[in-house]
Amino acid sequence: MDLTFHETRVLGVLLEKSLAQPAYYPMTVNAITNACNQKTNRDPVTDLSESEVSAALSSLRRRDLAQQAEPEPNSRSVKFRHKVDTAYGWNAAQRALMAELFLRGPLTLAELRAKASRMTHLESNDYARELLSELERHEPPLVEEMEREPGRSARRFQHLMSGKKSPAVGTDASSTAGNPQSSEAQPEEDSILARLSKLEEAISELRSELASLRNRDE
Repeated sequence: MDLTFHETRVLGVLLEKSLAQPAYYPMTVNAITNACNQKTNRDPVTDLSESEVSAALSSLRRRDLAQQAEPEPNSRSVKFRHKVDTAYGWNAAQRALMAELFLRGPLTLAELRAKASRMTHLESNDYARELLSELERHEPPLVEEMEREPGRSARRFQHLMSGKKSPAVGTDASSTAGNPQSSEAQPEEDSILARLSKLEEAISELRSELASLRNRDE
């Protein structure tokens, strides 16, 4: 897996909201965009556009990590959900840990447990470490414990779903960690993916309207 920064931010949001605010999940593109750009629980803070979020969603759907949710009765809203349950079999605690690594970057064990506890109960640091060990043993590894950095007393963990390096604190939100494509090619691809996502949303809305008309006629 070689996710871009935008993809990890969007996937992190879907994981976070499914656990912390299930009443607002699944989510529209607008809601995902607002959550991506939150000023709290995010590092770095971003200013993603709906087009960038739509492009990231399209890519995640192709990777089978996200999908369009079933339309709600009498609703024209197009919403999305993650698919990591079927892709990786993560339990709720592992989803919370990965969400924090996606949304905040590298964190120590104590930081991870404290921050992920807003989404699910983590009874101890030992339990959190056991969950991380399972993610480390995955083939290929999804998480790694980093070398101790100068000036730090504890080692940090980072996810490996964007390659070896996670986005550094302060990295420009337009960067694409682990993305082999050049920075010149990425905007063009994002634009194409965004237009494709918009077309898919429009088709879904038309289907919902057609279903509503049929139900009314019946």
